[in-house]
Parts: sequence; structure tokens; C-alpha cells
Amino acid sequence: MPMQEARVRVGVFPVHFARTFSLQQLGPYDSTAELTQESFRKAFYYRGEAAAVEICRDGDSLEVIAYGADAEALAEETASGLRQDDRYATFATEDTGILRLHTLLPGLRLLRVPWLYDMTCSAILQQRIRFVDAMREWRRIVARFGDEGPLGLRVFPSAATLTTVPMFELQQLGMDERRARTLLRFARETMFVPLRHPMSFAGIRQYLLRIPGIGPWTTESVMGYGAGDTDAAIPGDLHLPHLVCYALAGETEGSDERMLELLEPFRGHRFRIIRLLYASRLVVPRG
Repeated sequence: MPMQEARVRVGVFPVHFARTFSLQQLGPYDSTAELTQESFRKAFYYRGEAAAVEICRDGDSLEVIAYGADAEALAEETASGLRQDDRYATFATEDTGILRLHTLLPGLRLLRVPWLYDMTCSAILQQRIRFVDAMREWRRIVARFGDEGPLGLRVFPSAATLTTVPMFELQQLGMDERRARTLLRFARETMFVPLRHPMSFAGIRQYLLRIPGIGPWTTESVMGYGAGDTDAAIPGDLHLPHLVCYALAGETEGSDERMLELLEPFRGHRFRIIRLLYASRLVVPRG
């Protein structure tokens, strides 16, 4: 099908692009995405075809420009995700420290994106390894098996392509057997039932958790960063419990149980708290 272009204007304000979109790309050298202070571009497979979205600041609104064979549908789906109420304007808390962060770090929005497949693959790559190593593996997979996309970007390989990749080739690119198996299982699953709009939060969680190798850490990461669930809480993370426990209770050692206990008063906004703490660049003293 020929390449199309469609535009939609969305009234979302304020939006700080770096805080909102930085984790929509897997590191600064991710060739599938491009982030500036005024725009975010992302290329990915949409309904089986290479496509791209450009989100730009337009005064007190955003302009969505979609490119691809189904540009109009993609533009509307992207706009719908941006319009999803992240309760930014109504966020309130008696915790003066968190409220101060919310004021000092304006425009951090929690949005639903149409590239949930990419977000899930990214989360699988990050399981139990350093972020820098996941970045490297992502780049290698895109370079080896990805395709050219609109806007001069590349696209992460589609599920149809990934299912044809022998596991030993993924291992040659740096993946261990466990993550490689999980990535291929996920690709096979999405060949039959695509992970996309308009699945509910509950539907996305149920979908992901039934795939062997995808547990609560991966699922909640996708829910927060991809589905825009403002209440996603990420268990099983190596560093997050220490950050939350230090920020909210001054405790340098944390656990999932203690983290969830401290986040409970913020229920409904737990992922917002996590994102604010990460954006604050708070350093936890070593014990």
C-alpha cells in the first residue's frame, strides 16, 4: 500500500518531551526513535506495515503526524492515547516532598502509545541485565533484522520476522537463552492475537502474564511506560525499592513489600510517583 500522511491536533498541556518520552526509546542510540525538546518520533510496525508517528509541540497543544499505509487510523489511535486521562491536573497529595517534585518537574505525562509490541520487546530485553546491555542488544537486533521505516528511522523486527529467527542467532547478538525464548514466545503469541488498542488495562495484564517468561516486572513496566497506567507498580526491580524507600522514608535499604507499603497512600498514582522519583535523579546513599 502507498505511504500516507495524516495529522491530528490534541489538546494536552503541559508536556515536557524529555521527561515524558525519554523511555520510549531504548537509549540515546536507538535508531527506531528520535527525541528533541519539541518533538518525538517513533517508527514501528503498525497493522503489519512499517509506519511512524511524529508528536510535536504546537502552542498549548500537540500535533500528531502519522506516516504509513494506515496513517489515519494510526493518527487517531495515537491521539486517543495522548487524550487518555493521566490525572495530571488533579494530582494532589499531603506529602510535601512529592508535591514539590510534581511542581518542580512539570509536564511529566503518562501516556498510552500504539507501539506496545515494541515496548514489550524492550522490557523483555531488560529482564535481569544492565540497561546499557539491553540498549546494545536492541541496537544489534534492529540492525540485523529490522527494516527501514519512515522519517529516516528503522523499525524493530515484526513478530512475523522474529518468529523466523533461530534462537542461536539471538544468542550471538548477546541474549541469554531464557530471554531469547521469552522474546520468541511473545512474537509467536502476537502473530495470532496482536497486543494493541483497545485492550483494557486488565486485558493487557492478562495477555502478558499468560506468556511463559513474562512476569510482574515486565508486565507492570509495559503497563506504566506503554499503556499509561498511572497506578502501575513494578515489583522485582533491583534498584527501585531502595529509591522509593529512601525517598519516602529515608531508609537506604528497601524491599518490594516495604516499597508497596510506602506507595499505598498514593494508590491510583503509584507509577507517577515512580516516574517523579526517577526524574528527580535522587541518589540513594550506599549502606
